[in-house]
Amino acid sequence: MKKVRILSLDGGGIRGIIPATIMCYVEKKAQEITDNPNLRIADLFDFSAGTSTGGILTCLYLCPGEDPEGPISKFTAEEALDLYVKYGYDIFNKSKVKWYDLKMMFDATQYSPRVLEKLAKERFGDKRLSQLLRPALITTYNLKTESTFFFSSREPESKKRDFYLRDVARSTSAAPTYFPPAKIKNLADPNQQMINLDGGVFANNPTMCAYAEVRDSKFGSLKEPSAKNMQILSIGTGGGNLKIKGVNDSQKWGILKWAENIPNIMMDGSADTVAYEIQSIFNSLESKELKEQYLRVDVPVELRDSYSSDMADASSKNIRKLQLAAEQTLKLQKPALDQLIGLLVEELKTEKAHT
Repeated sequence: MKKVRILSLDGGGIRGIIPATIMCYVEKKAQEITDNPNLRIADLFDFSAGTSTGGILTCLYLCPGEDPEGPISKFTAEEALDLYVKYGYDIFNKSKVKWYDLKMMFDATQYSPRVLEKLAKERFGDKRLSQLLRPALITTYNLKTESTFFFSSREPESKKRDFYLRDVARSTSAAPTYFPPAKIKNLADPNQQMINLDGGVFANNPTMCAYAEVRDSKFGSLKEPSAKNMQILSIGTGGGNLKIKGVNDSQKWGILKWAENIPNIMMDGSADTVAYEIQSIFNSLESKELKEQYLRVDVPVELRDSYSSDMADASSKNIRKLQLAAEQTLKLQKPALDQLIGLLVEELKTEKAHT
């Protein structure tokens, strides 16, 4: 029976280096098993979900290639990682708003989005959400409608919605107090404008969103698959090591102090809860093999003090620390990850045998 292969990527700013590093290993390992150097992340998964930095990675992995004879997707996992390693400093540290401490009374946005927008334009050009190689769900929050919104790459035409990939990437990563909200237009209805925030305000770990979406979908002959028909790889960004100053005096905090800390509290607070909920669903399945179809890969708690808790610390020193944390995480979770990669590849082979 077909298994729906699902990839879910958390939000976390520059800590996106952690899932990006792990996905490099996933891609290389799958290439090794299949003896296919052109295999890409898009080949391995039927459905992807991403929030914030995970949403950007999702767009990169699923962006279609230009050569019909070449790899299915435009970017390798290594090239996606390079975006963070090479340009993280420019996106964050170099884009810090001057005199922010004085201006925050009137404008709480710490970073200019210009570099991020320029990079998104260079990477995605005018490619649209509907052109992504696989079904995907990317989170954002629409201020105009005061509601959550899921960018979906496989919507029926009757909904009359499509967006530039660069606008999707900008929307899902518009973290409050970090970047200003993203003002974008619906390409299918240019009169419809959205003003969007980072999807991390409600789903920093989008695995449950992915699970619900897949449950309500059809994949080939498989309609409304349950957990036993899913293989899920969920990757975190090593959050939860917040170092909030002055907690003992929090009852006296003013609006500025709360504004400084609320984004991190919201975005990190829900990730482990979702991981626990999904694990509980798979733990209820009848066999060990079915339970192991879900894997959560995240930095162990004991390693989370090895790098900065600041989602915007893209100094060369912290970038290297994040890479080391990801490599240590890989060593610890390699057996379980290798096993799941093997399952994903077997499912890919089965799929190709029937086409």
